[in-house]
Amino acid sequence: MGLGRIYQNLVEKDIDFFLGHVVQVHLNESDSPRGGENSVSSQAIKVKPLDSSLPTMSQIVSAIPLIRGISDSITKGDLVLMTLIYESFYYMGPLNSFNTPNVGSNPAWSKRRDALGSNDYDIESSIGYGSAYPISNVPKLQKNRNVVLDGLPNDYYHNSKHTDLSLEGRHGNSIRLGSRDIFPILNLHNTNIPAGTENPMVGSLISFMSNGSIEQNLGFFRLSTDSSVTLPNTTAINPNFQINKGNSKLLTNIEPTEGLETFYNFSQEIPEQETKTEFDQILITSDRLIFNSRSNVGDISISSGRNINLGAAVNFTLNNQGQSVINSGNIYLGEKARDKKEPMVLGDELRALLLKFAEILQDSRALVQGVPIPLYDKESGTPMYNRIQTLITELTPPPDGERPNSDTGVYKDSITKFLSKKHFIETNTDRSDNEG
Repeated sequence: MGLGRIYQNLVEKDIDFFLGHVVQVHLNESDSPRGGENSVSSQAIKVKPLDSSLPTMSQIVSAIPLIRGISDSITKGDLVLMTLIYESFYYMGPLNSFNTPNVGSNPAWSKRRDALGSNDYDIESSIGYGSAYPISNVPKLQKNRNVVLDGLPNDYYHNSKHTDLSLEGRHGNSIRLGSRDIFPILNLHNTNIPAGTENPMVGSLISFMSNGSIEQNLGFFRLSTDSSVTLPNTTAINPNFQINKGNSKLLTNIEPTEGLETFYNFSQEIPEQETKTEFDQILITSDRLIFNSRSNVGDISISSGRNINLGAAVNFTLNNQGQSVINSGNIYLGEKARDKKEPMVLGDELRALLLKFAEILQDSRALVQGVPIPLYDKESGTPMYNRIQTLITELTPPPDGERPNSDTGVYKDSITKFLSKKHFIETNTDRSDNEG
């Protein structure tokens, strides 16, 4: 053997891994069963080596995670792999002892043998975990066959199928980085119990899909505002939202934007004549969603290349302390309004029309034997001139006009009372119909 080889053996040593049984877990630097008398690192463990070839056999030692920045969930009783590097112990694990995310204990552990005489005997379970550890029947995250999206013929399926990269928590949450055929999928799910797969109607889910519809990827899904939704495991229609789709009939000469019967069918396959089925989409669903931009310089922007549909099964409220602007080609209040039979009234135009009508009344005269005389009140017998003049005064704008003040953005105090000081609509700048 050459000198180089001898020198290499002297300075290098093979790294061996040994089984270990976790006896204590530290969640943070002050987390110690004896009140934090010794400083420990976060996610460090006390572990009992189980391999007899380890020099410290039966001695409890401290170990820290082997991989920097990545640490699996660990608890007392878990089975880990440990090694000694430069006089420090490191661990990997826990091991997937039973192929379930919730339990990864040592299958060979015996409470009678290992815990007998220990202070922890009464607070340890039969599998070596703490007796208060929340054991739950959490299934391993599964990938079911999808005949539509997998793109694998029957003869090739079992030879060509692939699993997904997944990260699973102990109690039913998971991150899946997977794919159907060549199309990627990314799912963040908070409750995959009891099916072992992501369910858009249970728990909280954020799903990134690049091919197929929501139902093709995730199964049954309906929005809470979909009046056609059948609640899971029942035949009842969603009682919170019923919409009269019969009001969606439009005039034959009007090009419709989109009817309510198609507003909420996001889970359905989009017709090929409208767009391709291989498109990217993100589904975010839960019992409650909160989008909050806390900074006083922060905004929330929503933009769409096609439609934006907002729906609520009960109430819809908009609150803000500044201005609310709806900039749209056409605005309809109610689905039936799209028939365009009842246009809105422009307040200032109405005021001008009423002013002209009052002036006509004031200028009107009755003819008595060819002599024009003013109109009189039939009850009091007094001329109508003064009453009509009062109405004209109310309808006549003040010298500076009734338009909003350029500094404050609101009308003057002398405004006609039936005109709002806070709500405004556009004037008719042209007669074109934005919908054809």
